Parts: sequence; C-alpha cells; structure tokens
Amino acid sequence: MANDMSYNSVYHKSAFGDFGLEIIASGETSTVGEQYNAIQALEDSTISATNNTTKGDTSISSLDLTTGIIIYGSFHTISVSAGKVIAYIE
Repeated sequence: MANDMSYNSVYHKSAFGDFGLEIIASGETSTVGEQYNAIQALEDSTISATNNTTKGDTSISSLDLTTGIIIYGSFHTISVSAGKVIAYIE
C-alpha cells in the first residue's frame, strides 16, 4: 500500500528511498501490490509498466532506458524484458 504523499515528511522519505527498493532483472516483474515512484536503470534496460494516473498514458510498453536514467511516476506493475533496474517503493 502506498504512503500518503500529501505530507512533506512522507514525500521526502520516499524521494530518498526510505521506504525501500526492489531490484528487478531481465525476465522479472515487480512485487504484486507494491507501488513505486521512480525507476532507475542500472544497465541498459527495456521495461513495461502501468501506473494509476487519471490523465495521459496509463501504461508504458517496451521503453528503452540507458544506464543511469531515472523516470518518475506512480507505477504499480513493472516488467523488465532486458537489463536491470531499481524500483523505489512509494
């Protein structure tokens, strides 16, 4: 279950990874029921993800990330088809 980001202290803890992280490698999918606020590529990676936004795209398919790139959002399913990423828990 995600934390309430409307509080500054909770937001800052999340932004610095205080709620934990998950390393997801090629062929793996994130833990069911978790939500993530950032995805960082540890190596060149290809990911697919879904989010819980009410505007814009609600899914990403086969997005190529180069090493070190970070994308931000509110993701609840992350699949890695190539490479390795860190997903920061929201």
